[in-house]
Amino acid sequence: MAAACGLGRLRRHFLRARSAAEVWSERAATAQAGAARHWTELGQVRDVINLRVSGDRAVDPYLHFLRTRLADRLPVARALTIGCGAGELERGLCQYGFASRHDAFDVAPKAVAVARAAAADAGHLHLSYFVADGNTVRLEPGAYDVAFGVHSVHHVSNLEHLFGELASALKDDGFLFLNEFVGPTRFQWTDRQLEVVNGLLRCIPEALRLDAPGGRVKTKARRPSRGEVIATDPSEAVRSAEILGVVSSFFDILEVRPYGGTVLQLLLEGIAGNFARGEGGERALLEAVCDLEWALVASGELPSDFAVVVAKPRRRGGGGVSCPKPDR
Repeated sequence: MAAACGLGRLRRHFLRARSAAEVWSERAATAQAGAARHWTELGQVRDVINLRVSGDRAVDPYLHFLRTRLADRLPVARALTIGCGAGELERGLCQYGFASRHDAFDVAPKAVAVARAAAADAGHLHLSYFVADGNTVRLEPGAYDVAFGVHSVHHVSNLEHLFGELASALKDDGFLFLNEFVGPTRFQWTDRQLEVVNGLLRCIPEALRLDAPGGRVKTKARRPSRGEVIATDPSEAVRSAEILGVVSSFFDILEVRPYGGTVLQLLLEGIAGNFARGEGGERALLEAVCDLEWALVASGELPSDFAVVVAKPRRRGGGGVSCPKPDR
């Protein structure tokens, strides 16, 4: 699964043209668990996301989806994941007896190899992985009960092709589940977003702003140039701001659950590990930042850069759209 990444890790060798498959194969080969550099790696943040999506800190978006949409259908006959990465989602769903067969694909061959090996080691013979590109993939019509896109769809440029294939590939009573970055295309952060993040950086103690690998103090978040984003990963946030609109062209959206990230992603990128202990002042400070972000999103002062979406393929006589405003 491809999480939305900040640009604090720009490296000079990224400046040559590289494909998305090369980028994500390299990341699959070099990823280190427990580094806690990204905002969603913090348990405290994941609890907050759970609360915003499911209403319960102990219930993550995936379990909430199973309980509210599939309680009487498990195991589903067949499921699909778009952009599976190393396969964490598919293996995680196994504990719920989710699917009799779960297919998954990714553009990065090394990521697919890691996913296959991990599934084999765990004895999950019903997990099937293949290499494919969401921009060109062809899917079997009417084959799937559920399709997942988890922090991967914002790397797809041909959204119309992907969602057209998914709408055809899902059964009439099937579901599309997205957990996605839907914020500014190519990370063109808004002035107000940067104003809030940089104001918070000025208030956070220096010890919590240390970028662990370099020992540098993070003093400012900035808007990268589009060229910098493309040099890091040519697929990064390529049409992220258009995702919800294109989904609605092919699907009936049943619910949208925004969960922020507009402040937290930029603020914590590169320094999240300083909050990993989740003790004392660090925990209280992070909770206050989470509350501030949510108040700004709920009031409309800032948009939500991330959202969980549940939709069903559009057929004749399809239903309406439910896009709830976040509660404060």
